[in-house]
Amino acid sequence: MRRMLIVDDEPLIADGLYTFFAKADIEDMEILKVYSAKQALEWLDTVKVDIVLSDICMPGMDGMQLIQEIVDRWPRCKVILLTGHNEFEYAHQAIRNPCVADYLLKTEGMEKIRETVEQTLKQIARENDFRYQAEWFQEKMPKALPQLQRQLLLDLLKRRGAKAWMNLQEEFDAIRLPFRAELAVLPMLLRIEEWGSYESQSDQRLLCYAAANIAEELLGDKAAVKVAELDSRSLVCYIQPHAGQLQQHGLEQGWERTIRFVMGTLESIQQSCRDCLRLSVSIIAANQAVQWGGLQQSVNRLGLAVFDSPGHGMEKLMRLDITGETAGLSLRQDKLAAAELLLEHMKQRLLEGSDDWMCSFRQWVEITGEGGPDDPFLRLRLLHGIADVSLRTVQEAGLSEEAGREHDLAPMLHFNIHTRWSDIIAFYRETCQWIVLRRRDSCRLDESHILMNIHHYIKQHLDGDLSLTRIAQEVSLNPSYLSRWYKKVTGRGISDYILERRVEKSKELLLGTTLRMQDISGQLGFSDQHYFFRFFKKAVGCTPQEYRDQRKGAAETKM
Repeated sequence: MRRMLIVDDEPLIADGLYTFFAKADIEDMEILKVYSAKQALEWLDTVKVDIVLSDICMPGMDGMQLIQEIVDRWPRCKVILLTGHNEFEYAHQAIRNPCVADYLLKTEGMEKIRETVEQTLKQIARENDFRYQAEWFQEKMPKALPQLQRQLLLDLLKRRGAKAWMNLQEEFDAIRLPFRAELAVLPMLLRIEEWGSYESQSDQRLLCYAAANIAEELLGDKAAVKVAELDSRSLVCYIQPHAGQLQQHGLEQGWERTIRFVMGTLESIQQSCRDCLRLSVSIIAANQAVQWGGLQQSVNRLGLAVFDSPGHGMEKLMRLDITGETAGLSLRQDKLAAAELLLEHMKQRLLEGSDDWMCSFRQWVEITGEGGPDDPFLRLRLLHGIADVSLRTVQEAGLSEEAGREHDLAPMLHFNIHTRWSDIIAFYRETCQWIVLRRRDSCRLDESHILMNIHHYIKQHLDGDLSLTRIAQEVSLNPSYLSRWYKKVTGRGISDYILERRVEKSKELLLGTTLRMQDISGQLGFSDQHYFFRFFKKAVGCTPQEYRDQRKGAAETKM
């Protein structure tokens, strides 16, 4: 949301500009108005302002002094200066200031001022446009590339479903990863077995980084390769043939040569880590490339092979057949990884109060089996996983107290490997149904409470600040979001509600009191009673005095 602040010590001009721009209905822009530079500073100290439309000659602090205060607070704010006189010295000073977008005479008219505001908005948009910032982005991005690349490489191990891979090449290109999405990938795992004399976490992280560099340098001679830190002592390595290999030898031979080179280089990587870093490193490489969608399962198998092979803690060098008999070793690992992911999806849907949780729950039941897994270790891990997610969901949803009164969670403490799996499924299905129903009630109550607070604040401050920014502060929401949310919930804008309340309050004061028009206009937030007259006539169809006289006359006639 853009925000424009109108500053003029003449209320008639400030109100006129405010009304004009409020009616102009410029998309996603809030209009604020004040009657002095001092009041302007109060707004500038509270919220970010994008455009200031200010008079130059004002008592106390003039427009030129205000510019310095604006620049000090919001360097990217644009200032449009207004004056009633063609003052060359002011114009000369203004043009030299980079934040001044234009210098206008008030006599040039409202349409000229509007045109200037719209041009200034376009200028702001251009400055914020990605293409405008491309030069800066190109300078800063190289520093962030390693972290961005690592995040994407790790994210690839969590993706599920065909849609997750649709724009993979674009993602690679955006952060300069040397991979091709249409090609398979060869996964490899490096695990630090002994740290030697390196005990601090900072030293160990640096050594992981150094080991990754060694692997990338040695394998990079003949392959496209990137290494990412999987955990505190494990590195995952992604490998594809160089484009030149494929062009020269074709896909099949290119892969054969790349895999042969990789397998022959593994010992050199271990040797370099040992000689240069004094690190003992195990390396487990897949025997063949896999599609990106099968990466998670393959890396899980490589990790499991580290622990399932004899000689724990020794410096292993393994080439794993991920499609042969050893594939069965990862069944437990695969199920646990899939179950964990599904439960996290289910948790998010429950917190949203969405029925979509049922899809994730059904998938969890499918992978665990209707009767549950036979492996007691896997069964226990799955029980622990769903219990942990359920308790975290109850806590994050703020339902801990309600659970104690309405839904007994104690049975999960008594579930064990001998409990019938159907009873476990039934209990957690019922628990999830209770959570989502209570969460919906809570969301509706929250929305109702926010709406009530908004309406109460407006009714109590009809004579004060009813800007969208101030109302949003009252309920701790983003102003732009509040505007969209209010319209979605009520079917109308906040300004429409404010208008209705002002009309309603003005009628009450006209008929229920003997207050003068000037006093009534002040209680409704109008700095000028003529502005109040125009507002009332447009809304009701007659002037305030005519309304008072007509209604009182009708009441006397009935008597």
